[in-house]
Amino acid sequence: MEIQLPKLLAELMAQPGLTDLALNGHSHTYIDVGEGLQRTTNPFDSEDELFGFLIELGFQSGSRIDMAKPIADFMVEGCRFHAVLGQGVSPKPLVSIRRHPNQIIRLDHLVEVGMLSSSQLEFLGDALNQRQNIVVAGATSCGKTTLLGALIAELDERVICIEQIPELLVSEPAISLHERSANQEGAGAVSMQQLVIEALRMRPDRIVVGEVRGSEFGVLLQAMNNGHTGTMATLHSKNLADLPNRLILLGLLSGFDRELTVSMVGQSFDLVLQLQRVDGIRKLTHIGKLTSELAVIEVAL
Repeated sequence: MEIQLPKLLAELMAQPGLTDLALNGHSHTYIDVGEGLQRTTNPFDSEDELFGFLIELGFQSGSRIDMAKPIADFMVEGCRFHAVLGQGVSPKPLVSIRRHPNQIIRLDHLVEVGMLSSSQLEFLGDALNQRQNIVVAGATSCGKTTLLGALIAELDERVICIEQIPELLVSEPAISLHERSANQEGAGAVSMQQLVIEALRMRPDRIVVGEVRGSEFGVLLQAMNNGHTGTMATLHSKNLADLPNRLILLGLLSGFDRELTVSMVGQSFDLVLQLQRVDGIRKLTHIGKLTSELAVIEVAL
C-alpha cells in the first residue's frame, strides 16, 4: 500500500541533497541539504494535525505508535522516521526524518562527491579483498550508513546485513534482517543480538551490523574471534581517540569485563574508518588500525 504524505511535507522531503528533516512540533521545522540544519517552511498547521499524521503513518507502515507506546521508528519511501508523540516524554510531537539514497551507491561515486580520495578508494578495495574486519565510526549524519552500503555494493557475496530498521540498500546475493518490536501483548520481539546469532546459522560469507549499540556487540566479537572474517559494523564515535573507550563500553554492555573486551576487540577489528563533516561535506578523514592493546594507529596514505 502506497503511503500518502501531506503535500508540503512531501515537497520538503523531495528537495535535492536532503539528508535530514526535523520537526519540533508543528511550528519549528528544520532541514539539512548539506549545510547543517536550517529553519524552513512548516508543513503542518497544528500540533493535533501532526499528532494525527504520526498515528496514521505508524498504522499504515505497520509500526505501533500510540499513547501506550509513544516513540517508534519506521521506514516510509526509503526514509527513516523517528517519531515521538509526546504523552509524558515531550510537551509536543517530535519527528526526525533521515533520507537515504534510493539507489545503490558504489565507492567510486563517493570519490566523485568528495567523501573519499582516490588513494582511500584503492586502500578500501584491498581491505575488502583481504577480508579485513572493519568498523565505520563517526557522529550522527556523517555518512556511516552511506559508506557501509558502498562497501557492501563492492561484494558479490552472501552478506547478511543486520539493522534495527532497514536502512541499507542491498542487492542479491546480500540479504537484510532487521529487529522487530514486541506486539501489544509484549510478545514477538526479535532483538539485534538474536539476529546476529541467527545470521551465523545462515551460511554467511560476511556479517554486517548496521549500527552496534548494545549486547549484540558481544555476539559479533565472538563470531569474529571464531573465524568470521570480512565482518563490518558501524558505531558512534567522535574521533579515533575516543574509539577505544567506546568499544570498551560496548563490551561492558555485552557482559564482558574490561580485560576480556580489550583482548577480544584487539583480535577482532582490523580497520577503523572515521568519518566527519568538513565544511558541510561528509568525508572519510582518518583510517586507523587497532593494536592488540586497543590503541589506534593512523594509516598514512
